[in-house]
Amino acid sequence: MKKILAFAILVVLALASFNVLSLPNVRAQTNEAQVLSYSWYIAPSTTTTAEYINDLIAVGEVQNTGSTTIGAIWVTGQEYDSNGTVFASTEAQAMATNLVPNQKAPFYLDFTPEESVTQDQSWVPNVTSVTVSVATITNASDSSTQYTGLTTSNLNIDNNGGNYTVSGIIQNTGDQSVEDVALASTFYNSNGTVIAVSFTDLGATLVPGQPTTFEVTPWDNTATLSSEIENYTIQVQSIPVTPTATPEQTAQPTTQPTSSPSGSPNPTQNPGIMTSIPTYALVIVVIAVVAIIAGLMLLRRRGKSYHLPSSIGN
Repeated sequence: MKKILAFAILVVLALASFNVLSLPNVRAQTNEAQVLSYSWYIAPSTTTTAEYINDLIAVGEVQNTGSTTIGAIWVTGQEYDSNGTVFASTEAQAMATNLVPNQKAPFYLDFTPEESVTQDQSWVPNVTSVTVSVATITNASDSSTQYTGLTTSNLNIDNNGGNYTVSGIIQNTGDQSVEDVALASTFYNSNGTVIAVSFTDLGATLVPGQPTTFEVTPWDNTATLSSEIENYTIQVQSIPVTPTATPEQTAQPTTQPTSSPSGSPNPTQNPGIMTSIPTYALVIVVIAVVAIIAGLMLLRRRGKSYHLPSSIGN
Protein backbone atom coordinates (compact mmCIF):
# COMPACT_ATOMS: atom_id res chain seq x y z
CA MET A 1 0.00 0.00 0.00
CA LYS A 2 2.84 2.36 0.82
CA LYS A 3 4.38 1.68 -2.60
CA ILE A 4 1.10 2.55 -4.34
CA LEU A 5 0.73 5.76 -2.33
CA ALA A 6 4.31 6.82 -3.09
CA PHE A 7 3.77 6.15 -6.79
CA ALA A 8 0.58 8.22 -6.79
CA ILE A 9 2.35 11.19 -5.16
CA LEU A 10 5.15 11.02 -7.71
CA VAL A 11 2.62 11.06 -10.55
CA VAL A 12 0.90 14.16 -9.17
CA LEU A 13 4.19 16.01 -8.61
CA ALA A 14 5.41 15.15 -12.10
CA LEU A 15 2.25 16.52 -13.68
CA ALA A 16 2.38 19.67 -11.56
CA SER A 17 6.01 20.31 -12.49
CA PHE A 18 5.13 19.79 -16.16
CA ASN A 19 2.57 22.59 -15.93
CA VAL A 20 5.16 24.95 -14.37
CA LEU A 21 7.93 24.13 -16.84
CA SER A 22 5.59 24.51 -19.81
CA LEU A 23 5.22 28.27 -19.22
CA PRO A 24 6.40 29.62 -22.59
CA ASN A 25 7.59 33.09 -21.62
CA VAL A 26 10.04 32.55 -18.76
CA ARG A 27 13.68 31.58 -19.26
CA ALA A 28 15.36 29.37 -16.69
CA GLN A 29 18.79 30.97 -17.19
CA THR A 30 19.49 34.48 -15.98
CA ASN A 31 23.06 34.70 -17.25
CA GLU A 32 21.86 36.41 -20.42
CA ALA A 33 21.45 39.67 -18.48
CA GLN A 34 23.76 41.46 -16.08
CA VAL A 35 23.53 44.29 -13.55
CA LEU A 36 26.14 46.86 -14.61
CA SER A 37 26.06 49.39 -11.77
CA TYR A 38 23.74 50.70 -9.06
CA SER A 39 23.61 52.96 -6.04
CA TRP A 40 21.15 53.69 -3.25
CA TYR A 41 19.75 56.67 -1.37
CA ILE A 42 16.89 57.67 0.92
CA ALA A 43 13.78 59.00 -0.79
CA PRO A 44 13.58 62.77 -0.19
CA SER A 45 10.55 64.65 1.12
CA THR A 46 9.85 65.86 -2.42
CA THR A 47 9.55 62.37 -3.88
CA THR A 48 6.61 61.61 -6.15
CA THR A 49 7.85 58.16 -7.12
CA ALA A 50 8.68 56.30 -3.90
CA GLU A 51 5.86 54.72 -1.94
CA TYR A 52 6.86 56.61 1.21
CA ILE A 53 9.22 59.42 2.15
CA ASN A 54 12.46 58.02 3.66
CA ASP A 55 12.17 54.70 1.81
CA LEU A 56 15.52 53.28 0.82
CA ILE A 57 15.81 53.37 -3.00
CA ALA A 58 18.25 51.51 -5.25
CA VAL A 59 18.70 52.62 -8.88
CA GLY A 60 20.85 51.03 -11.53
CA GLU A 61 21.17 49.57 -14.99
CA VAL A 62 20.99 46.10 -16.55
CA GLN A 63 22.25 44.91 -19.90
CA ASN A 64 21.27 42.14 -22.30
CA THR A 65 24.52 40.16 -22.49
CA GLY A 66 23.03 37.32 -24.53
CA SER A 67 22.79 36.79 -28.27
CA THR A 68 19.01 37.10 -28.65
CA THR A 69 16.34 39.69 -27.86
CA ILE A 70 15.01 39.65 -24.27
CA GLY A 71 11.39 40.45 -23.53
CA ALA A 72 11.77 41.82 -19.99
CA ILE A 73 14.28 41.75 -17.13
CA TRP A 74 13.32 41.56 -13.45
CA VAL A 75 15.87 42.45 -10.78
CA THR A 76 15.82 41.69 -7.07
CA GLY A 77 17.53 43.56 -4.25
CA GLN A 78 18.43 42.88 -0.60
CA GLU A 79 19.62 45.24 2.13
CA TYR A 80 22.04 44.30 4.91
CA ASP A 81 23.61 45.68 8.05
CA SER A 82 27.29 45.31 8.98
CA ASN A 83 26.61 41.84 10.42
CA GLY A 84 25.09 40.56 7.18
CA THR A 85 21.52 40.62 8.51
CA VAL A 86 18.91 41.07 5.76
CA PHE A 87 16.57 43.95 6.55
CA ALA A 88 14.40 44.00 3.42
CA SER A 89 14.12 42.64 -0.09
CA THR A 90 12.15 43.65 -3.16
CA GLU A 91 12.05 43.27 -6.94
CA ALA A 92 11.12 45.35 -9.96
CA GLN A 93 11.10 45.21 -13.73
CA ALA A 94 13.61 47.16 -15.78
CA MET A 95 12.13 50.19 -17.56
CA ALA A 96 12.51 48.87 -21.11
CA THR A 97 11.41 45.73 -22.93
CA ASN A 98 12.49 43.79 -26.01
CA LEU A 99 16.15 44.55 -25.41
CA VAL A 100 18.43 43.58 -28.27
CA PRO A 101 21.90 42.16 -27.48
CA ASN A 102 24.11 44.66 -25.58
CA GLN A 103 21.20 47.05 -24.98
CA LYS A 104 20.76 48.53 -21.51
CA ALA A 105 17.79 49.55 -19.36
CA PRO A 106 17.45 51.38 -16.01
CA PHE A 107 15.65 50.04 -12.93
CA TYR A 108 14.19 51.50 -9.72
CA LEU A 109 13.88 49.43 -6.53
CA ASP A 110 11.75 50.79 -3.67
CA PHE A 111 12.30 48.96 -0.34
CA THR A 112 9.02 49.68 1.41
CA PRO A 113 8.32 49.04 5.12
CA GLU A 114 5.92 46.23 4.17
CA GLU A 115 8.83 44.34 2.59
CA SER A 116 11.09 44.62 5.64
CA VAL A 117 11.54 42.38 8.68
CA THR A 118 10.37 45.13 11.04
CA GLN A 119 7.44 46.36 8.93
CA ASP A 120 8.65 49.94 9.43
CA GLN A 121 11.59 52.19 8.49
CA SER A 122 13.58 51.84 11.70
CA TRP A 123 16.21 49.71 9.95
CA VAL A 124 16.99 52.21 7.16
CA PRO A 125 19.76 54.12 9.02
CA ASN A 126 21.52 50.80 9.77
CA VAL A 127 21.89 49.68 6.14
CA THR A 128 25.54 49.30 5.17
CA SER A 129 25.24 47.39 1.89
CA VAL A 130 22.76 46.59 -0.87
CA THR A 131 22.99 43.78 -3.40
CA VAL A 132 21.10 43.70 -6.70
CA SER A 133 20.96 40.78 -9.12
CA VAL A 134 18.95 39.56 -12.09
CA ALA A 135 15.98 37.51 -10.90
CA THR A 136 14.06 36.61 -14.07
CA ILE A 137 14.22 37.27 -17.78
CA THR A 138 11.43 36.56 -20.26
CA ASN A 139 11.47 35.65 -23.91
CA ALA A 140 10.43 38.16 -26.52
CA SER A 141 7.68 36.94 -28.83
CA ASP A 142 8.44 36.56 -32.52
CA SER A 143 6.56 39.80 -33.26
CA SER A 144 8.20 41.80 -30.44
CA THR A 145 10.81 43.94 -32.17
CA GLN A 146 11.88 47.47 -31.40
CA TYR A 147 10.88 50.23 -33.75
CA THR A 148 14.08 52.01 -34.77
CA GLY A 149 12.48 54.94 -36.55
CA LEU A 150 12.36 57.28 -33.52
CA THR A 151 15.33 59.64 -33.24
CA THR A 152 16.23 62.42 -30.79
CA SER A 153 17.74 65.79 -31.68
CA ASN A 154 18.27 69.34 -30.35
CA LEU A 155 19.20 67.95 -26.93
CA ASN A 156 19.71 70.58 -24.25
CA ILE A 157 20.82 70.26 -20.61
CA ASP A 158 19.66 72.74 -18.00
CA ASN A 159 21.10 72.42 -14.52
CA ASN A 160 20.33 75.89 -13.21
CA GLY A 161 18.77 76.06 -9.77
CA GLY A 162 19.73 72.49 -8.87
CA ASN A 163 17.20 70.82 -11.16
CA TYR A 164 18.90 68.72 -13.85
CA THR A 165 16.69 68.71 -16.95
CA VAL A 166 17.17 67.29 -20.44
CA SER A 167 14.93 68.54 -23.25
CA GLY A 168 14.83 67.94 -26.97
CA ILE A 169 12.83 66.67 -29.94
CA ILE A 170 11.74 63.16 -30.86
CA GLN A 171 10.89 62.59 -34.51
CA ASN A 172 9.43 59.58 -36.27
CA THR A 173 11.87 59.16 -39.16
CA GLY A 174 10.58 55.70 -40.04
CA ASP A 175 7.70 54.50 -42.17
CA GLN A 176 5.35 53.27 -39.43
CA SER A 177 2.97 55.05 -37.07
CA VAL A 178 3.62 54.49 -33.35
CA GLU A 179 1.81 55.27 -30.10
CA ASP A 180 2.51 55.37 -26.35
CA VAL A 181 5.93 56.93 -26.89
CA ALA A 182 7.92 56.84 -23.63
CA LEU A 183 11.44 57.65 -22.47
CA ALA A 184 13.60 55.57 -20.09
CA SER A 185 16.41 57.83 -18.83
CA THR A 186 19.57 56.90 -16.91
CA PHE A 187 21.83 59.41 -15.16
CA TYR A 188 25.48 58.75 -14.19
CA ASN A 189 28.08 60.34 -11.93
CA SER A 190 31.70 61.01 -12.88
CA ASN A 191 32.61 57.36 -12.22
CA GLY A 192 29.95 56.07 -14.61
CA THR A 193 27.78 54.74 -11.78
CA VAL A 194 24.02 55.10 -12.08
CA ILE A 195 22.76 57.57 -9.48
CA ALA A 196 19.30 58.41 -10.84
CA VAL A 197 16.69 57.17 -13.32
CA SER A 198 13.33 58.23 -14.69
CA PHE A 199 10.54 57.02 -16.93
CA THR A 200 8.53 59.60 -18.86
CA ASP A 201 5.38 58.53 -20.69
CA LEU A 202 4.66 61.12 -23.38
CA GLY A 203 1.46 59.37 -24.41
CA ALA A 204 2.09 60.56 -27.96
CA THR A 205 1.11 59.01 -31.28
CA LEU A 206 3.52 59.85 -34.08
CA VAL A 207 2.92 59.25 -37.76
CA PRO A 208 5.93 59.03 -40.10
CA GLY A 209 7.74 62.37 -40.22
CA GLN A 210 5.98 63.81 -37.15
CA PRO A 211 8.07 65.36 -34.32
CA THR A 212 7.25 66.07 -30.67
CA THR A 213 9.13 67.78 -27.85
CA PHE A 214 10.11 66.20 -24.53
CA GLU A 215 11.60 67.10 -21.15
CA VAL A 216 12.92 64.65 -18.57
CA THR A 217 14.26 65.06 -15.04
CA PRO A 218 15.59 62.42 -12.59
CA TRP A 219 13.14 60.84 -10.18
CA ASP A 220 13.66 61.90 -6.55
CA ASN A 221 15.73 64.83 -7.77
CA THR A 222 17.45 67.16 -5.32
CA ALA A 223 20.05 69.89 -5.70
CA THR A 224 22.71 67.53 -4.37
CA LEU A 225 21.76 64.82 -6.84
CA SER A 226 21.72 67.24 -9.78
CA SER A 227 25.20 68.47 -8.88
CA GLU A 228 26.58 64.91 -9.14
CA ILE A 229 25.19 64.10 -12.62
CA GLU A 230 27.86 64.07 -15.31
CA ASN A 231 26.20 62.12 -18.11
CA TYR A 232 22.92 60.55 -19.20
CA THR A 233 21.32 58.21 -21.75
CA ILE A 234 17.76 58.24 -23.08
CA GLN A 235 16.04 55.19 -24.54
CA VAL A 236 12.88 55.74 -26.59
CA GLN A 237 10.14 53.10 -26.40
CA SER A 238 6.93 52.89 -28.42
CA ILE A 239 4.17 50.57 -29.61
CA PRO A 240 3.37 50.19 -33.32
CA VAL A 241 -0.10 51.32 -34.30
CA THR A 242 -2.14 48.34 -35.50
CA PRO A 243 -4.35 49.23 -38.48
CA THR A 244 -8.05 48.77 -37.82
CA ALA A 245 -9.56 46.30 -40.24
CA THR A 246 -12.72 47.38 -42.06
CA PRO A 247 -15.50 44.83 -41.48
CA GLU A 248 -16.80 43.24 -44.66
CA GLN A 249 -20.44 43.73 -45.60
CA THR A 250 -22.37 40.44 -45.59
CA ALA A 251 -25.40 40.15 -47.84
CA GLN A 252 -28.66 39.48 -45.95
CA PRO A 253 -30.23 36.13 -46.99
CA THR A 254 -33.59 36.41 -48.72
CA THR A 255 -34.98 33.39 -46.92
CA GLN A 256 -34.59 32.22 -43.35
CA PRO A 257 -32.35 29.13 -43.22
CA THR A 258 -34.01 25.98 -41.92
CA SER A 259 -32.14 23.95 -39.35
CA SER A 260 -31.82 20.20 -39.82
CA PRO A 261 -33.78 18.26 -37.15
CA SER A 262 -31.08 15.57 -37.03
CA GLY A 263 -28.28 17.99 -36.20
CA SER A 264 -27.40 19.11 -32.69
CA PRO A 265 -26.27 22.70 -31.95
CA ASN A 266 -22.61 23.25 -31.05
CA PRO A 267 -22.08 24.11 -27.38
CA THR A 268 -21.25 27.76 -26.74
CA GLN A 269 -17.98 28.34 -24.88
CA ASN A 270 -18.15 30.63 -21.89
CA PRO A 271 -15.46 33.28 -22.45
CA GLY A 272 -15.20 33.88 -18.71
CA ILE A 273 -13.82 30.38 -18.05
CA MET A 274 -10.19 30.05 -19.13
CA THR A 275 -9.26 26.68 -17.60
CA SER A 276 -6.53 25.05 -19.69
CA ILE A 277 -6.41 21.44 -20.86
CA PRO A 278 -3.35 20.58 -18.68
CA THR A 279 -5.32 21.76 -15.61
CA TYR A 280 -8.25 19.49 -16.50
CA ALA A 281 -5.85 16.59 -17.02
CA LEU A 282 -4.19 17.16 -13.65
CA VAL A 283 -7.56 17.29 -11.85
CA ILE A 284 -8.70 14.06 -13.53
CA VAL A 285 -5.48 12.23 -12.64
CA VAL A 286 -5.66 13.38 -9.02
CA ILE A 287 -9.28 12.20 -8.72
CA ALA A 288 -8.38 8.85 -10.31
CA VAL A 289 -5.41 8.31 -7.99
CA VAL A 290 -7.47 9.15 -4.91
CA ALA A 291 -10.23 6.79 -6.06
CA ILE A 292 -7.73 3.93 -6.61
CA ILE A 293 -6.17 4.43 -3.18
CA ALA A 294 -9.58 4.56 -1.50
CA GLY A 295 -10.68 1.39 -3.31
CA LEU A 296 -7.54 -0.53 -2.34
CA MET A 297 -7.88 0.54 1.29
CA LEU A 298 -11.54 -0.56 1.31
CA LEU A 299 -10.68 -3.98 -0.19
CA ARG A 300 -7.90 -4.45 2.33
CA ARG A 301 -10.26 -3.74 5.23
CA ARG A 302 -12.85 -6.15 3.85
CA GLY A 303 -10.17 -8.80 3.42
CA LYS A 304 -9.26 -8.46 7.07
CA SER A 305 -12.93 -8.86 8.17
CA TYR A 306 -13.35 -11.99 6.06
CA HIS A 307 -10.33 -13.78 7.60
CA LEU A 308 -10.71 -13.35 11.34
CA PRO A 309 -8.57 -15.75 13.44
CA SER A 310 -10.48 -18.91 14.39
CA SER A 311 -9.37 -18.61 18.03
CA ILE A 312 -11.51 -15.50 18.61
CA GLY A 313 -14.69 -16.30 20.43
CA ASN A 314 -13.59 -19.79 21.60
